[in-house]
Amino acid sequence: MGSRMARTGADLVVECLAAEGTELVAGVPGTTVMDLIDALARQDAIRFVSTRHEQVAGFLADGHSRSGAGLGVCMASRGPGAANLAIAVQNAYDESVPMLALIGQVPADVVERRAFEEMDVLAAFRPMTKWAVEVPSVARVPELLQRAVRTAVSGRPGPVVVSLPLNVLKAPAPPDATPVPRRRPHPPALAPAAIEEAWLLLASAERPAILLGGGAGGDPGVYLRLAETMAAPLLTTWLRQGLVPHGHPAYLGALGYGAHAVSEQVIAEADVLLAIGCRFSEFTTNRWTLISPDTRLVHVDIDPDELGRIYVPDVGIVADAHLAAQALLAAPAGRSPSRAARLAKLRSAFEQAVRDLAEDPGPGVASSAVIRALRDLAERDGILLVQDAPSFGPWSARHLPLPRPNSFFGSAGGAMAWGMPAGMGIALARPGERVVTVSGDGSFWMVAQDFETCVRERIPLVNVVMNNFSYGNTRDRQRIAHEGRYLGVFYGNPDFAAFARSLGGLGLRVERDQDVLPALEEALAQDLPAIIDIVQDRMAGLPPGLAPPAAR
Repeated sequence: MGSRMARTGADLVVECLAAEGTELVAGVPGTTVMDLIDALARQDAIRFVSTRHEQVAGFLADGHSRSGAGLGVCMASRGPGAANLAIAVQNAYDESVPMLALIGQVPADVVERRAFEEMDVLAAFRPMTKWAVEVPSVARVPELLQRAVRTAVSGRPGPVVVSLPLNVLKAPAPPDATPVPRRRPHPPALAPAAIEEAWLLLASAERPAILLGGGAGGDPGVYLRLAETMAAPLLTTWLRQGLVPHGHPAYLGALGYGAHAVSEQVIAEADVLLAIGCRFSEFTTNRWTLISPDTRLVHVDIDPDELGRIYVPDVGIVADAHLAAQALLAAPAGRSPSRAARLAKLRSAFEQAVRDLAEDPGPGVASSAVIRALRDLAERDGILLVQDAPSFGPWSARHLPLPRPNSFFGSAGGAMAWGMPAGMGIALARPGERVVTVSGDGSFWMVAQDFETCVRERIPLVNVVMNNFSYGNTRDRQRIAHEGRYLGVFYGNPDFAAFARSLGGLGLRVERDQDVLPALEEALAQDLPAIIDIVQDRMAGLPPGLAPPAAR
């Protein structure tokens, strides 16, 4: 075979990834990762997707992880490439999304000489990762790669960054160096006394409520049966409304920006709150004002540091959310008739609020027309919806029922431009389903160059772009808090449909309400990636009467 093809550290990295079940790596080619890319080119177990920006590679890996298909892996070269990846890493850290980021680094013999594009990767990423490590030698690749993957997916998930110096990637791999066998630790055992204490408190409640956060994974039926047993309303945290089917009589909506008044009422009036896999974020709690000081709290989380960070629980349970829900379900406290009657009344009010779809008349396509079309898609098997971070989000939160669990994905980390790249990762991970993303024009145009990646890689992603020629949330803040002094929030846009066609995709421009659903039908009826350009008035945005949270 010749020395040029001798097994190297880069080959060993790829072997370790394959042993961990990795099927896809996204990244941008660069000098210090070329050996990794070459190693990927000489095997067929792992697919490499070359993106046009490292931020997109990171968000793609994020979406792959959220899809449930396995750990998302991304790659970047040193300095500038690593810095471009940082937005996605920070967002994954904030949302507890597992991710493995491989970063090529300058060789060890020139460290601290300010070599070309040299950056202290560990110092830069430690504050925004579960773990950041540099592999010092090729012999330690198997050990540290296995630990990196295990750290990313175990306990409270999150991103891990592995710095790979060029000399390690180029070094010959020891003949006996092989991947460490895949290992996953079991979650901590539930303390029987904690379950008993929790049920005594829940059984005594007159107005109990259940709040599910992003950590509430597993079978949604377990949480629904728990709500039935308790006759308690069940809510989710901000942008986690896809955890359970909305048609269940215990479901009372998602908290956060755009929540219905009845949903907030449930939490404000609760005498006992069972919070599962929830970190009590700023939006979920209305800046930590929604939960009454008199509310008794049972808090379940896999991360012991989360218990008492914001609210000190009366009963704190360190456990996997799904296992804890099963244990609580096995010790029922009995169904209270008064609770059941209250729940039915609350549910009726919630259903009415969802049906009362606020209209937004004016020039251009109405956001309410888009919601009506998305309602149709949400009913269909095989359709996955991805909500980016535009001002359209509260429309979905208020008026988009989701009949199927795990068919909706939203980013609560606040990073603009997450939608399309995450949708790419979800679509690649779940090829038997169709993914529809909804993005604001500001978010979409930050990563629009990677629509070409969708075309090249044959990713049939349907991108709905809410095109109001403005940064809508900031515009509304200037309108409300700054007396309408607009600066920096309005801009020009291309014809997004023509842009899609110029890259070989499908482009459809929608300028009338009645054309939204037909455009979606046309996009889903073919296999090309698509952009549906929803042309709106430049003041279109939030549902009528809703103001953006004040800058604080």
